[in-house]
Amino acid sequence: MLRNGPQGYGTVTKLLHWLVFTALAVQFAIGYVMDPDDSGHGRGRGRGRGEGSGHGRGRGRGGEDGYEVFGDEGLLTLHVVLGVTILVLAALRLLWRVTTPLPPWAPSLRPYERVLATWTERALHLLTFAIPATGLWLVAAGDEGAVGPHVATHIAFVVALTLHVGLVLKHQLLDRDRLLSRML
Repeated sequence: MLRNGPQGYGTVTKLLHWLVFTALAVQFAIGYVMDPDDSGHGRGRGRGRGEGSGHGRGRGRGGEDGYEVFGDEGLLTLHVVLGVTILVLAALRLLWRVTTPLPPWAPSLRPYERVLATWTERALHLLTFAIPATGLWLVAAGDEGAVGPHVATHIAFVVALTLHVGLVLKHQLLDRDRLLSRML
């Protein structure tokens, strides 16, 4: 079954869900291991290199101070390419979400859990765009002022994801109603 239906989520919804999850997990891992300097802060966390720190990634200028998309900074290039890929996946997922009806609510979800599920889904969809968009802003502008918004999107994402996973785990481990199987 490709589309969502009364029996549950369809293959396309599941595939897009898990592709976005995997891409974001890899993206976070790469972002936090990129080229750490002696202080323990990597460029992936808003640090430039040496003198002129914070000015080393902008505008595709190339040369010693600039970031070239396909230059010698392999992890940063992978991070940028994966960010663009996440934006494309997010757009496809959102398009699929608005054109494909959801299956009925799991009968075991209480009304407050349905509200929580709705709002965490909305937040996660929004943040799937906001995280890579702020990252691309950081790379394109080479502006340390973009670090704050990029980090803020990460924090918001972790909060929303924790609520989302917490709800699923509550149903899986405590209620034992196999809610997770709907998305597997």
